Amino acid sequence: MFAKAPFQSMVSRITFSMLAVIVVAEVFVGAIWYTSNAESKKESAWNAMSAITTSASDTINYFVDLPTSYRHLVLQQLRNMGGTRFFISINSHHLDVQSLDNYTLVEGIEQQSIELLQQKMKYPKESSLVITHREDLVVFDSELKLDELPALWKDYSLVLGDLDLPIVVIQTKLDDGWLYMATVLPLSYNSLTNEIFETKQLVFLVIATILLLGVAYIVAQKEVRPFRSLARSASLMSARMEVEPIEEEGSVETRAAIHAFNKMNQRIKSYLRDRELFFNAVSHDIKTPLACLKLRTEMLDDVQARLRFEKLLNDMELMLDGALQCLKDEGIHEDLDWVNLEEVINQSAEIHNREENRVQVSVQGNVVIFGRPLSIRRCIANLVENGVKYGDYVDVDASYHKGVATITFKDYGEGVPEDKFEDIFKPYTRLDNESTPAVV
Repeated sequence: MFAKAPFQSMVSRITFSMLAVIVVAEVFVGAIWYTSNAESKKESAWNAMSAITTSASDTINYFVDLPTSYRHLVLQQLRNMGGTRFFISINSHHLDVQSLDNYTLVEGIEQQSIELLQQKMKYPKESSLVITHREDLVVFDSELKLDELPALWKDYSLVLGDLDLPIVVIQTKLDDGWLYMATVLPLSYNSLTNEIFETKQLVFLVIATILLLGVAYIVAQKEVRPFRSLARSASLMSARMEVEPIEEEGSVETRAAIHAFNKMNQRIKSYLRDRELFFNAVSHDIKTPLACLKLRTEMLDDVQARLRFEKLLNDMELMLDGALQCLKDEGIHEDLDWVNLEEVINQSAEIHNREENRVQVSVQGNVVIFGRPLSIRRCIANLVENGVKYGDYVDVDASYHKGVATITFKDYGEGVPEDKFEDIFKPYTRLDNESTPAVV
């Protein structure tokens, strides 16, 4: 089985692919939501501030037109009646009120509101407009906090139920001081800023991501389980060629793959059974006449002929056993023994030198190696035969030096093209006669 590298299994790939898709989708949708939500917030904030600014400009125009001696009297009457939507006072100096600096929409809205206020006033005067927290609000020349005021003065203009809302403070310079107006902005603090992901949205996205990844992991595990069984059976098949059928489960594609594997498994079992029958038939049908030939060989009177026939029949029997054992996927059973290469080469050359001397043999020293006699004999005989067949004449040189035996075959044919060097070592390969000869 292959070792699992990080992020290489199907489950991890599907899970992290799903995670990547979810993240990209969330970023894309978040960008669209952020753009539309920012525009909506900006429009809502401006509508509320424009209404407050318009009303404030009417109040400012009213106080500007009043005689100076009547202004404090009107303020006192307004307080006794419960006030208006504004908390109004006339101070001797401009009060320093802290703005909401951490909210992205505040600065732009304050600037636009000042410009609108200047347009609405009959007599444009020096003015300021600030959006602030309730706890940062100060009133009167003594700069009292809001909570220090009587309830009658603040409840009607600066309180909107139990809600904690921003406060708008407008101050305009008059000839006898500064007109101070404060009122509630009917918007939440969240409406005054643009956040890419709000807390609630972020929590929702995290929960949705976890649920989707959990479902993807479970589905991937369920889909991968049949493939694991398939891989396990395929590994076992390479060792023993026969495995039990796999249960068909999973998706349609997975079931189709398992079904194909089971059919292949059945075909292999059938092939093994037929091969065993063929082996038994060949072993019986061929070895019987071979035994008869051995028996007839023993009856020959010529000793030399009998020895040659016995050797040939023994070699044939050994080659037959090797071929039959190959059918059973077993190695050719041949005992190792000392082999005289000069004797083997001469035997191979003798066959082709009966009518004409076509194989020249040159052996330096006593070339004896330890190996499988029949395999070595077959290899040398095939090389000599091919050299004579395609090169007319063959020179065979053998030598033994420092424990290494070397055999060189040289024929006089057209040669082998360089691009065919690898092909000639494949079993049962013949080159075309039209091939361009290579320089030998």
